[in-house]
Amino acid sequence: MNRGLGIDTGGTYTDAVLFDLDAGVLLASAKSVTVKEDLSLGIEGAIEGLPPDLLGEVGLVSLSTTLATNACVEGKGGRATLVLIGCDREIVADYGKEYGLPPEREIVFLDGGHDQQGTLKAEPDWEALRKAVLERSGATDAFAVVELWGIRNPESEKKAKELLAGWTGLPTVSGHELTAEVNSLKRAASALLNAHLMPIINDFLDAVGKSLSRLDIAAPLVIVRGDGSLMSEEFARGRPVETLLSGPAASVAGGLHLSGKKDCVVIDMGGTTSDIAVVRKGLPRLALEGAHVGSWRTGIPSVSIDTIGLGGDSIVRHTAENDLGIGPARAAPLSWMASRWPATLGRLKELRDQGRRDELPLCEFLYLVRDVSDDTWYDDTERGIVRALRGGPLDISRLADATGGSVIALRTKRLEQHGAIMRCALTPTDIMHIRGDFDAWNAEAAAIGAAIMARQIGSGIDEVVERVYENARERLYCAIVRALMEDEDGSLLKGGISRQLERLLKKSYREGRAREGQAPAMRSGFAGQSGAGRASDAAGESDAGAFLGSAFTTSASLVGIGAPIHVFLPEVARALGAEFVVPPDAGVANAVGAITGNVLAEASVLIRPRYTISGVTGYLAYSSEENRSFVELEEALEWAKARAAELALGEAVRRGAADAAVELRVEANEADITTGIVEGGGGGAGDTGAHASPSRPSRILVETIVKARASGKIRPA
Repeated sequence: MNRGLGIDTGGTYTDAVLFDLDAGVLLASAKSVTVKEDLSLGIEGAIEGLPPDLLGEVGLVSLSTTLATNACVEGKGGRATLVLIGCDREIVADYGKEYGLPPEREIVFLDGGHDQQGTLKAEPDWEALRKAVLERSGATDAFAVVELWGIRNPESEKKAKELLAGWTGLPTVSGHELTAEVNSLKRAASALLNAHLMPIINDFLDAVGKSLSRLDIAAPLVIVRGDGSLMSEEFARGRPVETLLSGPAASVAGGLHLSGKKDCVVIDMGGTTSDIAVVRKGLPRLALEGAHVGSWRTGIPSVSIDTIGLGGDSIVRHTAENDLGIGPARAAPLSWMASRWPATLGRLKELRDQGRRDELPLCEFLYLVRDVSDDTWYDDTERGIVRALRGGPLDISRLADATGGSVIALRTKRLEQHGAIMRCALTPTDIMHIRGDFDAWNAEAAAIGAAIMARQIGSGIDEVVERVYENARERLYCAIVRALMEDEDGSLLKGGISRQLERLLKKSYREGRAREGQAPAMRSGFAGQSGAGRASDAAGESDAGAFLGSAFTTSASLVGIGAPIHVFLPEVARALGAEFVVPPDAGVANAVGAITGNVLAEASVLIRPRYTISGVTGYLAYSSEENRSFVELEEALEWAKARAAELALGEAVRRGAADAAVELRVEANEADITTGIVEGGGGGAGDTGAHASPSRPSRILVETIVKARASGKIRPA
């Protein structure tokens, strides 16, 4: 039997499954709590929950993770420096923040580089780069290099990478290695984020390797990319940004496999985020503009995922309007904290009995993950915080006392961003303990946290519980409707969601909830079963108090996966008049999706004609590695097909594929010179992409794109 081991390391749980790769059948599954300070503990705990007699026959280990996605949402990552060549400083200063780039003063700018045709304008000042790098010595762990027109000629990026490696010995990535995106700011975001994520993914892969070694599992190790395909461990270490949305991509694949649905919305609720993907005819919608998570807008290919900061471990806090807000920041649940450190339960009781009502979230604790007290990059105050936490978690009042400061002046942001310390607070997971929907840890601690929160907003515990549940349901509903609207017509939300539209969505949720009493009872809706909550007769009616109804409905099934989803999805489905399915193995869907993928690599070559007054004088062909000039289009096409196939195949092999097959496609884009409208055409590998004929002199060839896709199974050990 050809067995595979799928592992998904999320922010809260680590899941593992054994899968029969030949029959496509799940053999066994197990879960373990993710331990942030030592990921191997969660990984080993999950694997050890599987039948030991089957582990010796594992021939492939595949991983998916939400670590990179969560890092983007939470603003975490390693220290990295961005080098831009030939880029306009004012444009970067004005628009860089929209893509996740740091302030202009933190970026190294070099003049020179290549023009749009790939011709060298001026050699960059490499000595200036060396001086800038030396000034940052000890303050960075990796570099990212992007040239304005590096996609037309990557030589300057390659030279900068070589020099930086020689001067510093630190890892460096170039923009052209990651994406062929024309937008240089997207390429810069992709490269810089890749540098930020290196320590996170390397720690993860190191933990997996140690765990597999201790458990005597010897098999090829691969990881899921954001588009759902696989890549080898070695490749992932250099391209961690390609794991962005790895977990969500695996969750879509797992949700489809487990539910058997083809037209659906897959909703994966984890510890930190809820990820939503629209699927039509079994194919998830792709993010044509690249992965966009948190403040980062990249050019990295991925499944189109709408990610919101809502999960079982989202922080519950009171707002300025004396209401409750959930997320997007994540915290470890108070119930978990009290289980791990029983002494903290006594401090929770003290905070409750003090009877204080404060604007600050006093019932929040911090604990040490990684001791950086000797790292001089952090200031004295930050290192003092780390030293104070060596003895165990402290609430923010006692932490302030221990460091000789005030609660207001307590500066923990950078330490939390870099994963040195973690926060514990009231979360939806705690609320689930109070309601009895979840019972893994200390329910008393959860109840105390809710009592303190109730006092802060002037209500009872029952109201806190109900507000948290309803807030979570409303946010899920609004996110699902937004995803469906974007899938229906991408222009609807092109400018973002307005405050008015957000109010309309919330109004429609309330109306949908009001219809529930008129809807037929659901057959079922909890883990292990599927249910239907279709408000057939009432779907088009508003509630009695609404003169103008604002109901949204969908014929798509809602497929819920992730441990907490069964608590919130039934009411959301009823409000949408939709069927919902929570498959029996919904809690390990990501691990199932991780083990069912293949290696996939794509490459493209762009061909553009050179126009002069006398007509076309030749053609320029651009690949990610070089460019060439040709006299005839046929010559350019022949070279482009061979080069694209070679690049795609080489990339597939580097990602770990064996015996990959290559498919070619040629697309010719023409323009009507009387209207200026560009029209794209696609065809098979035999298309010539020829430009305007004498019978159609008003049409000219703008460009021809040769695309190659290589796919194959992972290379065996």
